[in-house]
Amino acid sequence: MKIIICVDNPGFVRTMETRLEQYAASRKRVIEVRKAYCAGDLLEMDLSDCAVLFLDIELPDGDGIGVAQKLRTRYTDLILVFVTCWIEYAPAGYRVNAFRYLIKERLASEFDVCMDEILEKLRENHETLVLHTRDSAIEVFIKNILYFEGTQSRSVVVHLQKDHSPIECIGKLSDYERLLAGKGFLRLQKSFLVNMTHVVKIRNYYAYLRDQTALKVSERQYADIKKQFLLWEGKII
Repeated sequence: MKIIICVDNPGFVRTMETRLEQYAASRKRVIEVRKAYCAGDLLEMDLSDCAVLFLDIELPDGDGIGVAQKLRTRYTDLILVFVTCWIEYAPAGYRVNAFRYLIKERLASEFDVCMDEILEKLRENHETLVLHTRDSAIEVFIKNILYFEGTQSRSVVVHLQKDHSPIECIGKLSDYERLLAGKGFLRLQKSFLVNMTHVVKIRNYYAYLRDQTALKVSERQYADIKKQFLLWEGKII
């Protein structure tokens, strides 16, 4: 697992490196660490092979939120952990899909928990689902599924990201809802089951996806559906 740390304090970077080495040894993992000390250096790096970025929110040549916005357009799957002294920054992190916040003063008590959650997230990112068509079985990454659409012909059309053509599968929407329970999927109405990872917002009875798709949400269950989405995002407790 390749990890990059971008913090302007060399002493804190060394502390994080030590903790990463100790964590890797305890979990029998191989971790490679790269370092940057300012926004300019980080933005010039190729992070395509990096899984995790620990990013300081306050950098000498730019704020971490702005840097994260630029990186997110290039590296959509990068797990972003903000390193900060102030948890008040947390609401801004939702704009860049921050995975977690790591408070500097709590590093000793929170670091291993944070890394455990990262490993679980990486495992989820590589989880697959087998789709059964009338002629074959196709294995896809769950993270690449945008949404399922039920049809009147008692089949399900699976819409994928990254320009993949939709796949028409046998079965019912409720079958896939059951298979994917607990994996971040939300039933919007009788015809749509959406992957919440790809939802930007739910507003005015529609769920808006990152690819500009807008899916109709049940008006009768709208309040409960929106609450489930906000709970999943962590915006309400």
